[in-house]
Amino acid sequence: MKSKSRLFEDHIIPTEDNEVLFAKLLMPKLPMQPQRVVFFAPLVGAGAGQQLMTFRNFSRRGAIVISYEYRGHPKSTGKFELNKTVDDTHYALIWASNYANELGLPLHGFATCYGVVPLLAQFKKGGCGHLLRSISTISGLYHLNQILRIEDFAPIVSRYLGLELDASSLLAGIAEEVLDCDGHAFRQALREYLSGLMPDLRVGLDYFEELNYERVEMRQTLLQFSRGDYLDGVNVPPWIPCTAYIGLQDELLFTGAPADRDTYKNYVLSVVPHATVREFKVDHYGRGPDHDLVIEYIGDDFERSDTSPVPSHHVDKIPHYQSVLR
Repeated sequence: MKSKSRLFEDHIIPTEDNEVLFAKLLMPKLPMQPQRVVFFAPLVGAGAGQQLMTFRNFSRRGAIVISYEYRGHPKSTGKFELNKTVDDTHYALIWASNYANELGLPLHGFATCYGVVPLLAQFKKGGCGHLLRSISTISGLYHLNQILRIEDFAPIVSRYLGLELDASSLLAGIAEEVLDCDGHAFRQALREYLSGLMPDLRVGLDYFEELNYERVEMRQTLLQFSRGDYLDGVNVPPWIPCTAYIGLQDELLFTGAPADRDTYKNYVLSVVPHATVREFKVDHYGRGPDHDLVIEYIGDDFERSDTSPVPSHHVDKIPHYQSVLR
């Protein structure tokens, strides 16, 4: 789809079992020529275009911006669960690296909220995070209980199911398939919890934003959200700059008070010890008086990192994605 100033491209990224991920690219505003590629790890429930439009200013500074959809989302195939978001990001990152290499451009990583989890998980053993020149995050999750706190969810489920459940018994009931995670009462509890947590988002009995629950492995996803530790073992090399931006008006991550901000910073540094943490007046969704300023700072980060030293042992030529399918 071509406009006066921008070019959007749609692509398909293969994964295993003949499943595919839908990806969308946003080219720089003409007559700007591409200077870099920015890889977006997406939000749960978001289509590939949502992030591109939210952060389209990156393209005005010469970035080709790439985003994609996890399995189970509108134009990707398969079913959604958290484990697969890590695999999906692996395939998408290899694809983006091949694309950037063909153009001779540096590749940077960017994510907000949940997207930080599968992006940083690429820095575990066997991952491909080393393909990135830098990482920037806004209001990122560095620990899953920043979103789904099972001890808060259990009383809501108890009320709808007419049972006395604490966090432990709720998880046991889900794991042992005693509780029907796709039943109407459970869906009501999930809607109430998610709507209260994120009132700005579209949450129904059958969907979360653009993600239809018919395409979600609900039991596995809830267990993975409650028990998964996808960032355990992450090792971001110190030569890859990492900047984490905190929204001072972020009610979801509770960064309004100084103690909350310190807790968040400790989360970040526990995963990436060399990260730089910066604070701006935006909410969890990037809205606020500093929205444009944050984008400018991140653009500056990309430009500085374009010419940052890369170790001589770093792999310069990355094989085609088909050679790394797992």
